[in-house]
Amino acid sequence: MVKGILKINVVEAKNLKDEDFIGKSDPYVKFILDKNNFLSTTTKNNDLNPKFNEKFIFNVDGHKKIGVQVWDKDSVGHDDLIGEDEIDLSEVISKNYVDAWFDLTKGIFGFRSKGEIHLLMEFVPK
Repeated sequence: MVKGILKINVVEAKNLKDEDFIGKSDPYVKFILDKNNFLSTTTKNNDLNPKFNEKFIFNVDGHKKIGVQVWDKDSVGHDDLIGEDEIDLSEVISKNYVDAWFDLTKGIFGFRSKGEIHLLMEFVPK
C-alpha cells in the first residue's frame, strides 16, 4: 500500500464549454480523493480559459485515483458540471512528478471534450 503526500498545482483550464450557453461560465475546480477528502479552487468569473495557480495537498494512503471536476458556479439553482476526469495516480507515484493537460469529458460515454485542465502533480512518499 503506497502512502505519501500528493501535491497538486492547478495551473489553468482552457476551451471550457459554456454550460449556461450565454458565454459567462464561472468555473471552479474540485478534486475528490474519496468521499471524505475533497478540495475546491476559488471561482473565476466569466472565464472559459481561467488561470488558477492554486495549490492543494492530499494525504495518499493506498488511493489509486483522484477525480477532478470543473463546475460552473451558479448564483441561482445548482452548479453545473462542465467536465471531469479521473486521474490514475500510478504515473505520479512512479515518476514522482507529472506536468500534463487532462481532457475533461461529461456524459454517459464521456466522449465529447468539455475543455482541458493543466495540472502539476508531485508525489512525496512517506
